[in-house]
Amino acid sequence: MARISTYNLDNTVSKNDKVIGTDSSGSSTKNFKLQNIANFLNNSSLINVNGQVIYKYSSVFGPGVFSVVSGGPSLNSITELKFNNLNSNQDDIADYLNYFNGLFVMLTQTDDQNTFAQYSSLVSSDTPNQKNFTLVFREGNGSLIEGKYYALSYSPKGQTDKNFVTSNINFTANTAQTISHNLAKFPSVTTVDSAGSHIIGDIQHIDNNNFTITFKASFQGKVYVN
Repeated sequence: MARISTYNLDNTVSKNDKVIGTDSSGSSTKNFKLQNIANFLNNSSLINVNGQVIYKYSSVFGPGVFSVVSGGPSLNSITELKFNNLNSNQDDIADYLNYFNGLFVMLTQTDDQNTFAQYSSLVSSDTPNQKNFTLVFREGNGSLIEGKYYALSYSPKGQTDKNFVTSNINFTANTAQTISHNLAKFPSVTTVDSAGSHIIGDIQHIDNNNFTITFKASFQGKVYVN
């Protein structure tokens, strides 16, 4: 083989161009198409692009996979997904998946960006090695396809710092109080009694506009929703 420097430069690079390299399974030299290299990088989570994480959609759940729990496969009908804590590069990103709790998220097919959806999300981890995303569809197009790869990322569109404060409420011990905030998200909640003390209650989200809160004692106070 001639020296690499003696070959002419190709100033018009296309996805069908090839490069030469060594296959990891042995010492044989092979051609690699740029399109195939790009597909590998898109699906492998080796490159971190704007905080997005890559998963394969499959009905067979395991490392690097996300699956539908309820709804689907059309993106506008999905209400819950589960993601393995290991992404497509077998990295444990459990803490990062928790970050999406209460945020708007975008799910995009890596080889067809016209297939996408934005959701408000609530993240839970009741089952080991996975995170469950309870979702409310906001906008998007298309359906999930078995075996395709999808990018999960934060979507700032519509994610403004909206808040809601109730009037004074007389809470009764061990009785659920429904709060309707209409913020179109799963918010953080703070309750303050008439003396200015922070009171902790049990919060159960009904949907992205309503939740219930229950306290062990009776008191009067306000609920701050953000």
